[in-house]
Amino acid sequence: MSRFSDYLEAVSRLNGLARGMENNSKVQWLFHPGMLFSSMDKWWKDFRPRQSAHEGIDITYYRRRPDELCCFGASIKVPAMDDGMILNICDDFLGKSLVVEHENSILFNTRIIFAYAHVMPEKGFKRGDIIQKEEVIARVGNTGKNPRLPPHLHFSCFEVPGHVKARDLNWELFSKSFDVNIIHPLFI
Repeated sequence: MSRFSDYLEAVSRLNGLARGMENNSKVQWLFHPGMLFSSMDKWWKDFRPRQSAHEGIDITYYRRRPDELCCFGASIKVPAMDDGMILNICDDFLGKSLVVEHENSILFNTRIIFAYAHVMPEKGFKRGDIIQKEEVIARVGNTGKNPRLPPHLHFSCFEVPGHVKARDLNWELFSKSFDVNIIHPLFI
């Protein structure tokens, strides 16, 4: 499975975020504390505490130069982190989520799954489709449901019991089940 830092590089490369930078430099990714895993803070609107800890990482801000702050627009391409299968496509509070099981993610009686959230899945994708590493699987969605929240990719990783049916892999399960372990994406 790919490292998270490799995944961020793939997002940058696929979307041409480093275009115009000298010497093949890489963009610098920026994260407000509220965007990080397990944070209890919001990073939008009133910056008040969340009702529950953040179960992933929000990706949107980056720099090409020290004096330039950039943010994703709607339609940024979202690549697959690795080869795998789409287990479910479900609603989230800003758009859709693609729930994916990447290869080599079955451990004992559990599975490791990933949610690419607040996105618009590419046309034609459905449950059971096989995807390839760095294939465009979605686009960052328009966050019009919350206009103070800029378009972003919410990326989460979960360990779920192996018996859970694909259609039940959704935010209702992820946020309320004691059988689901949330994994910090940075350490995958």
